[in-house]
Amino acid sequence: MKEQYFAGLDGSLAGDRTAKPRSSGMTMVVDWGLGAHAQQDLTSTAAAHFDFAKIAVGISRLYTNEVLREKIDGYLAQDIEPFPGGMYLEYAEVHGRLDLYFPAAVEAGYRWVEVSDNIAPVTLEWKERVIRQAREEFGLQVLGEVGKKEGLDNPIPLVDNARTCIDAGAAIVLLEAAELVGEDIEVQREVEEIVRVIGVEQVMFELPGPWIEGVSPHDIHRMRRALIERYGTQVNIGNVAADELMSLEAYRRGLGVNAGQE
Repeated sequence: MKEQYFAGLDGSLAGDRTAKPRSSGMTMVVDWGLGAHAQQDLTSTAAAHFDFAKIAVGISRLYTNEVLREKIDGYLAQDIEPFPGGMYLEYAEVHGRLDLYFPAAVEAGYRWVEVSDNIAPVTLEWKERVIRQAREEFGLQVLGEVGKKEGLDNPIPLVDNARTCIDAGAAIVLLEAAELVGEDIEVQREVEEIVRVIGVEQVMFELPGPWIEGVSPHDIHRMRRALIERYGTQVNIGNVAADELMSLEAYRRGLGVNAGQE
């Protein structure tokens, strides 16, 4: 790590933060179409503080091959793993083009993919098969998302869904933000059961965003604070907005707004 003028002033929480490559305390930034210069600005100032970059929804489709490869290579050069959002894989399934998805991901340079079941009417057997296919046939690492998009039903119990992802070979379970919003006690019990069954190190909690009705910046800050207070500074947090990354890292280290309050 390069020399830092203020090294040693992080407080007691600084020692809890691990350096990359790390298996806990990971952060995933959601990239909604950052241009080359914006991405370079982000990585030049904050590459040490995030581990994954989700190229949201189907945005990968909107780039030329040259631009997408430049974007992927730019992240990889900074030890950040980019991956296409899981809704794009679901789109491929719904439109009968799943056979094209993994080959295209590999050719583009992705090494990780997300497998979700938010909007497609699929089964656990489908999810297990697709995760195994990604791992065994294409050598891809997998983030398996569980949960639902706001307002959409998913009858599969969260714990069964998470266990299926891990058993099929997913390295990380993404817990959909919509499951964490609100005061549903039963949902909170399911979340705790997932943590108990697969371990907090393999769970990444996704923050909510404006795509969920009624979510404000305050709600996002409150949730990230609650996650760190409940699971510690090494909790894995995803769907972090690019312009919120540094404030999150500051809070992890006891330097942010409300940090250190009892």
